[in-house]
Amino acid sequence: MPRPTIPTPKIIADPIYGIFDIRPVLPMVETEEFQALGDKRQLGMSYLTFPSATHSRKAHSLGSYHATRELADRWRKLRLITEREGDALAGFALYHDIGHPAFSHVTEDLCRKDNSGLSLDVIRTLRDPIERCGIDYRLLEKIASGKNPLALAVKDRNLGIEKLDYLERDGMTTLLSRPMGIEYLRQHIYFIDGKLAIDEKAVDSAIEVQNFYAKMYKNVYLRKASVIAQRMLQKMVYRLIVRGEISRDDLPRLTDSELIGMISVSQDEIAKALYGFLKRREFFREAVVLRHRDFVHVGRAPDKATRTFGLSDKEMRKLAGSPALQSKNQESLGRLEREIGNAVGLEEEDILAVPVFAPSRFKPQDILVYSEKRIFVSLRSRYPAHFESMEEIGMAYAAFRICSIEKNRKLLSSPRAARKILQCISDFSRQASL
Repeated sequence: MPRPTIPTPKIIADPIYGIFDIRPVLPMVETEEFQALGDKRQLGMSYLTFPSATHSRKAHSLGSYHATRELADRWRKLRLITEREGDALAGFALYHDIGHPAFSHVTEDLCRKDNSGLSLDVIRTLRDPIERCGIDYRLLEKIASGKNPLALAVKDRNLGIEKLDYLERDGMTTLLSRPMGIEYLRQHIYFIDGKLAIDEKAVDSAIEVQNFYAKMYKNVYLRKASVIAQRMLQKMVYRLIVRGEISRDDLPRLTDSELIGMISVSQDEIAKALYGFLKRREFFREAVVLRHRDFVHVGRAPDKATRTFGLSDKEMRKLAGSPALQSKNQESLGRLEREIGNAVGLEEEDILAVPVFAPSRFKPQDILVYSEKRIFVSLRSRYPAHFESMEEIGMAYAAFRICSIEKNRKLLSSPRAARKILQCISDFSRQASL
């Protein structure tokens, strides 16, 4: 009897999951589009604050694939899904971020589509490597487009495997910590009647993971220095788009290094000046801050040249939700910066308006619990105080900032100038809503 041919495993060593084999999806991994994710930082500009936060979208995608593969195998044994569905689901996990632009979410707002739309476009060009992995391309494409509820296994706001992966990965590289009970939670997620639900036994773990997300929200994702650096980069990239040096369609194809290279040789004076500040790690500093009046003390340093205004709940929600004051609307933010500059006697390049970054991403979503009686129960209905606390944390750390270089901060935060700035923002927001 001839000896069998045994395929050599293609081993990945991962700091979260240890070692695992990617041989089954090697044709998908070896595409140029997937390899480009290795030069796209998962946490955008956060590495300027957390030096170890240099992990890539590639590492995150490989980790998401492995964890989803294990989840799909468990579901198949429980007869919740078929083998064909499990293979397609794991393939989608590998490619769920394949269209992400440079510096992840930092430049996503400058693209014509969001990450899901961009990734779907790329997936539609990669049918051959997907099918070479023995995966049903049409089913994977249906999952990626959101037409199949199996997409929740990867992309759900609470329980999606890719979210659990980035929480753990981001936490380890920034705060040197990880969510308590996250592996236990992964073992107790089910797909029933087209919905994701957790076992009764995993309720405490789910709450721990949500609490960890709030911790990351406060200390990492919305860290002041990071969001200011993000806005500086967005302003640079937008200046290049306006000059025609790059187009919005270029962004998904560019890696971090390629984008920085284009900025470094730009002929735009404002972009060059901002790039110089970033290279020297000379961030713009907040001078005027607008936040909810119940949380004006958050992040306040009495020795800093900063003026904070407290807004009512209605005013804060209106500010955070104003289309004219979103990072997607760089042209509008530029107009506001010019108006503020004119009001206080500074140039546009001296002013940086930093909006509330993606507040909807941090609003807690309900979780379904699959009870012993085989019915779905809302976690929010059981623990309303937990969700109220999460929403309060989100509001506490939401802020709209007007920033400048250090030498201008005292001028901008002076009572007279700060009042002018507040009036400019109020008038601008009101006119934009007409």
